[in-house]
Amino acid sequence: MNKRKVAIATGMAAVVAGMGAVATVSFAGADDATAVGFTDSFEDGDTAGWTKSGGTWSVVSDGSKVLKQAKTGTTLSRQFAGSTDWADYTVSAKVEPLSVSAGGFAALVARSTSSTSYYRLALSGTNKVRLESVKSGTITVLGEAALTVTPGAVYNLGLTAKGNSLTGSVNGASILSATATTFGKGRIGLQTFDATAQFDDVTVTTTTASTAPPSATPTTSAPSATPTTSAPSATPTTSAPAASTGKFESSPIGFGAGTTGGAGGTTVKITSLSQLKTEAASTGAKILQISTILTGSGTDRVDVTSNKTIVGVGSNAGLTGAGIFIKNASNVIVRNLKISFVQAPTDLIAAQKSDHLWIDHNELFNDTSHGKDFYDGMLDLTHATDLVTISWNHLHDHSKGSLLGHSDNNAAEDTGKLRVTYSHNWFDNVASRLPRLRFGTVHLYNNLFTDAKTSGIHCLMESQCLVQNNVFVNVKLPVWTTEDSDLDGFAVISGNDFGGETPEITKTGTFTKAPYAVTLDATSTVSAAVQAGSGAGKL
Repeated sequence: MNKRKVAIATGMAAVVAGMGAVATVSFAGADDATAVGFTDSFEDGDTAGWTKSGGTWSVVSDGSKVLKQAKTGTTLSRQFAGSTDWADYTVSAKVEPLSVSAGGFAALVARSTSSTSYYRLALSGTNKVRLESVKSGTITVLGEAALTVTPGAVYNLGLTAKGNSLTGSVNGASILSATATTFGKGRIGLQTFDATAQFDDVTVTTTTASTAPPSATPTTSAPSATPTTSAPSATPTTSAPAASTGKFESSPIGFGAGTTGGAGGTTVKITSLSQLKTEAASTGAKILQISTILTGSGTDRVDVTSNKTIVGVGSNAGLTGAGIFIKNASNVIVRNLKISFVQAPTDLIAAQKSDHLWIDHNELFNDTSHGKDFYDGMLDLTHATDLVTISWNHLHDHSKGSLLGHSDNNAAEDTGKLRVTYSHNWFDNVASRLPRLRFGTVHLYNNLFTDAKTSGIHCLMESQCLVQNNVFVNVKLPVWTTEDSDLDGFAVISGNDFGGETPEITKTGTFTKAPYAVTLDATSTVSAAVQAGSGAGKL
């Protein structure tokens, strides 16, 4: 297919197989920023219409014609096309990293105003996909997500810029989003940094790329686009997502059933951290809506009382430098928030002496560049907290994940309490406590655990753990019931993919069936479903 400038047909008819396909309506000038698109399959064998900046670029044959950047070690290899007047559009392309250093990437660019200023969606050599703003070479990371970047695999990347909103997608799944105001217009681009890569089927359209079926796992270029799903395997499977993906619960399933939060109460739009603190600590049922990221000091804490819902509106709402603390409270929902960089002794989310809680569709993260005690817990439930459902959360880049029960000496308070359901959560690059449990009763099903350096689910002090249909990838001691406490715990396991590792279970428990109705997703579907559906911005 030869490249051409065309008017773009809006609507879903222009979207095919997760890539924005261009419908030819009429020819138009490149300066028409609201209607003009661009497509290039490189089948004509040249790069006419593109402007090179660094690197060694050429059109080569790889089954079909593709654009290849072949120079290794170069840090600034870019190709730009289109008009600096283009404003709202989706640029998509097939991107095949060939070799990527630990600090390198292959990327798709939008709204470029110069060779060093643009937004980009980058596949990194550290197995992450990043959404970034680059201004005069200075990089601001707007968001990132874990993604295995495999040399030779083909990824369908999409980057949508609409007003002040950016959305990045991989293989049709929208997995990153942000609000950004730096660039309002600009060209499209392709880029590598300390990497070689091939690009194909570059398309610009005013239609948002399709997000069905969602999958953040790359297709392979040949001979088959469908990886196998045989078990055991240390690689997340890529089977079709579970039926629950995209059809998320409107109320909690599990031990937290019946939690309604602030339903029936006053809805309050929150615009500042101080306002959130005041409203969350007030009496009466309230729904507190946050639509931006509220910034705290690093150890700030929002105390929450009974009958509250704290919910993010949109895909980029939450707290940084401030955690949520639920104490002596009942009936609380925390949903669709990004919470990050909360320093010890404050946890990202913590509850004490509370019951009927639903923690759902949040993204919780810090970093791993500080010592393990610089931050405290991500999601800690202590002092007889009870009847909790934790679902569809993405917890990543941290040392201490989720603690249930704070002390071996707290049996009198905790025994018979700490009943918690974990479902469809993704713990990624969290070293341990996935969770660590004392005294309580926990049901963990359909969760994804990746890259836990120390250990996974740790059941201690005669706690009862029922572990069903979870997937573990590069997790040492995926389930264990001994060490680090005075008494061992109990565990019952079934249907799990331990990725070649072996659980260490010293005592088999009596908790063999959940005391509520639940349908388990097939283990082979868990990885794709949880990667696509967990975290904020997915509701």
